[in-house]
Amino acid sequence: MECRNCGKIVEGNFCSHCGQDSKVSRINLPNFFNQVSENVFILNKGFFYTLINLFIRPGHSIRDFLNGKRKYHFKPIAYLLVFSSIYFLISRIAEQNTLIDDLVSGFFSYDPDNKNEIPPSLTWFSSNYAYTALLLLPIFSFASFIAFFKYRRSYLEHIVINAYITGQQAIFYSIFISLEIFITHDILEVIPVILSITYTFWVISQLFTEGNRIIKIFRSILTYIIYMVLSSAFLLIFANIKMMVG
Repeated sequence: MECRNCGKIVEGNFCSHCGQDSKVSRINLPNFFNQVSENVFILNKGFFYTLINLFIRPGHSIRDFLNGKRKYHFKPIAYLLVFSSIYFLISRIAEQNTLIDDLVSGFFSYDPDNKNEIPPSLTWFSSNYAYTALLLLPIFSFASFIAFFKYRRSYLEHIVINAYITGQQAIFYSIFISLEIFITHDILEVIPVILSITYTFWVISQLFTEGNRIIKIFRSILTYIIYMVLSSAFLLIFANIKMMVG
């Protein structure tokens, strides 16, 4: 048997060269939770390996993980939770709105400073950014699964892909929201949005090597369109939960 991480011949349950489990398989429902969320709050050497690679070769690094090279990768759900939590903490220190605050207040046309006007079922979203990002992840992943269906990556694999992307985007937002502590300018709110979308295009172009680059950009835009429709419906449902139950 060949090790999916280093390519060496494996005899037994673990590779004698790199130490990876020899039973690594394509991500599916039975092994999903173990593969993506094991050791959520333990920062091991894989954390920095993943952080660096998601900056310099993101699509290639994610494809390596999906194809079985997982020994040195930090788990995707853990990665998302760590940086989403950091982003939320910095936003509170800087006394700035998070992306979720702006989404909720903007979509429902409420004043973000007047929490009494926001439906109670939605205040939880603003107060728990990391878990909100986690809840919205399956929706965005469904959108990308539909838009990139021809590339034959499963829905669970799209969750992995977007967990890494979302975690990395949280880094961008953390950097620029930190700058707002010292500099006040509207451009600091626009740049991370553009940077995050551009980063998604970059990841997709590396991850899915087949096909025309322009078509892949179009599919990425389609992903965001589908996501906005589905997430809006999701927020509307939660906004009316109390009314529906009552």
